[in-house]
Amino acid sequence: MPPFRDEVVFVITTGSQVTRIQYGLSESLTPQKVVPTKVYKKVKDDGTSEYSLEGDEKDAILPIKKGIIQDLEALVKFIEQHYVQSCELTPGLTPFAPILLTSNSLWKRKQIESMITYFFNKVKVPALTIVPESLAAAFAYATPKTCVVNIGAEKTEITPIIDFSVIESAQNVFELGGNDINKSLSKLMPNLSNQQIEDLKRSHIYEVLHDKSMSFFGEPSEPATMSPEDEGIVDVAAIVASDNAREILAQREQKKNSKQVELKNSEMPRNSFTDSRGNKIEVGTDRFKGTEELIEKLAHEVGNVISKIDDITKRNDCWENIVLTGGPTAIKGFADAFLLSLQEHFLITKSSTFSDIPSGYNTSGYGTPPLTPGVFSESSAHGQVPTIIKIAKMAEYFTGWKGHTWEEAPFLGSQIAAKQIFTPGIASIDGAYLSREEFNERNAKEIWKVGII
Repeated sequence: MPPFRDEVVFVITTGSQVTRIQYGLSESLTPQKVVPTKVYKKVKDDGTSEYSLEGDEKDAILPIKKGIIQDLEALVKFIEQHYVQSCELTPGLTPFAPILLTSNSLWKRKQIESMITYFFNKVKVPALTIVPESLAAAFAYATPKTCVVNIGAEKTEITPIIDFSVIESAQNVFELGGNDINKSLSKLMPNLSNQQIEDLKRSHIYEVLHDKSMSFFGEPSEPATMSPEDEGIVDVAAIVASDNAREILAQREQKKNSKQVELKNSEMPRNSFTDSRGNKIEVGTDRFKGTEELIEKLAHEVGNVISKIDDITKRNDCWENIVLTGGPTAIKGFADAFLLSLQEHFLITKSSTFSDIPSGYNTSGYGTPPLTPGVFSESSAHGQVPTIIKIAKMAEYFTGWKGHTWEEAPFLGSQIAAKQIFTPGIASIDGAYLSREEFNERNAKEIWKVGII
């Protein structure tokens, strides 16, 4: 059985821009602290380098860019500093906390082995394991068969997972991500600064609308139903029978005078947001644009990735459990628009026949007839195309994660994995980490045998 207690497990996920850290695992797997993936390097008089978590910006180093490790030494020093700080280790005290590190598919094997060697030889950690970020997302959704779409700032990674194993041969990484939304918005609204564009994207008025949106930009909204009070109908008998008729009439008149029609953001031709400097900025319908290229690319690449899975049943399992994670997924309407694009490009419905299916494109059916709303087939009539496409839903029993967005799902999955790998319990996974003894007897390459990477 794993020998570590919940309260001493250290979990860290390092991204190109931010790093998520948790020391100690509670029952609810509460949210983590988020810090910039940045470390400061100063060269001392003797020529050696000294790293710290604070410093002058001219000495700042970003160890990861576009998911690729650019400075391995800076990265291990960055992780070490947070490990020592979180565990409150003092010089001479032997570390007692195992580490679960979430990795990126663009990290090289030699880099991972060098990191493991450093943590055992220099930091003296008792145990360590590494979990791919896409696999961690699958853990968060408890979906053994899935296709994980992880959208970063500058790149997107699409990974099929079968029985909680990454299918590396079908995995695809391409340079398109959240920053491309900003570029599109900057072209549409050149009067806004880069920071204001980012502020707009993170505001409540920025959302994705599509052809099925119930607004004046798409199909007309349903007329609002009015109560008798809204229509001016007065229950005179009830008022007269009451002891405070004058007060009731006065309150009703005041409510009538103050009543205003509240429009949804999607129904307003103009709306305003407040930027990070406190300025109120008004924008028009361009606030509903900017994601088109990204969503179209995502849909196309998901089809290409899933088509590489040979087993038709497992391929359909992936279509029915698409995990969407990353920064842009927090944008209102993004997931709906992405799902609609997948359905329009790939879904075959009851109204479709075999003759409708393109025979010259051997994938999951890109270019098949558009979705007939509300019509689904319960069984697959054609091996190349899905009959059901769904975005997976995260379990709701993690109370500490209420209010947090899908972009944080891989970190939640990392905590779940750490709990199963390092701590005792019914669902514990034995032998999924590299201990200090195993490292000393063999070397860092042993991680590929005992880990789940």
